[in-house]
Amino acid sequence: MFDRIFAGALLVLSGLIAWTAFHFDVPFQYEPLGPKAFPIILSIVLATSCVWMIVKPDKNSWYPTKEILIKIVIGLMIMVLYATLFDEMGFIISTTIVGAIFSWLFGEKPLRAFLYALALSLISYFLLADLMELNVPTGLLFGDL
Repeated sequence: MFDRIFAGALLVLSGLIAWTAFHFDVPFQYEPLGPKAFPIILSIVLATSCVWMIVKPDKNSWYPTKEILIKIVIGLMIMVLYATLFDEMGFIISTTIVGAIFSWLFGEKPLRAFLYALALSLISYFLLADLMELNVPTGLLFGDL
């Protein structure tokens, strides 16, 4: 039952995301795909997942424990920190820090969490900046990367 309620709320959210993205009005095109593409793609993926959850909800009757709820709250705080650090520290550093914290929070050893997060952030940066030609902030440390 909670699956369907959650999926319904997220389905409404996906519709709002798509509606907002359709109404983006940018005076010039600074990226090949434009600012509308990613929110629309993500809203389609979210809507498809929600419809699947409504049609075929999980039979699992699992409820989060206190430890899981604490990890979720910490995760939300980390994402706020990520949004705060993103412009100043840049994509690579902020994604490495946040990715390492998330990996460590969910059970990975600290060194391996850091190395995985560093590899993820470097690969993601070059995919986004070079392959997709998106404007990804480099931050103060990597200023002219």
